[in-house]
Amino acid sequence: TDVDDPVTPLLHQRTYQAMVHELLGIQNNRVSLKGARDIRKELEEVVLSAESDDFFATNMFANFGDLGANVRASVDHYEEKVHSGRKLESIADMKSFIEQYPEFRKLSGPVSKHVAIMGELARLVDERQLMDVSQVEQELACDSDHSSAYKNVVGVLNNPRVTNTDALKLML
Repeated sequence: TDVDDPVTPLLHQRTYQAMVHELLGIQNNRVSLKGARDIRKELEEVVLSAESDDFFATNMFANFGDLGANVRASVDHYEEKVHSGRKLESIADMKSFIEQYPEFRKLSGPVSKHVAIMGELARLVDERQLMDVSQVEQELACDSDHSSAYKNVVGVLNNPRVTNTDALKLML
């Protein structure tokens, strides 16, 4: 962030890491998804660390749109690996599959974790109307013509789904 730019730190950041921090919270590299809808028990608390999670390390600065596409690609890759179309007809085939099963399990954990986090982020973005808030923030920060800004700001402020905190950040 440029030292001469007092506005950028006030804008909602839409990178994976920033959204997890802002919307879910991270304590000691742990993210709690206990309040999330339809979350499996083993995903109620997940570790999110760039040192131990290649997907997170690669995508921590990805914007929300790119993140969704990258999670989808990760799921597709996992499905391709698991459903390789192999037939387990012989004992050798089964043994080979079992020997490779830990690799499938290793692939499954990170994919499930990021799908769960992305699902909860998407739910919160929708619930709190954060894309609308961000659009108005960007218009205020980037456009020099603020003739329509008042109407857009009032529209966001009157939206009952926008939290007081999000409205306050917009007003600052």
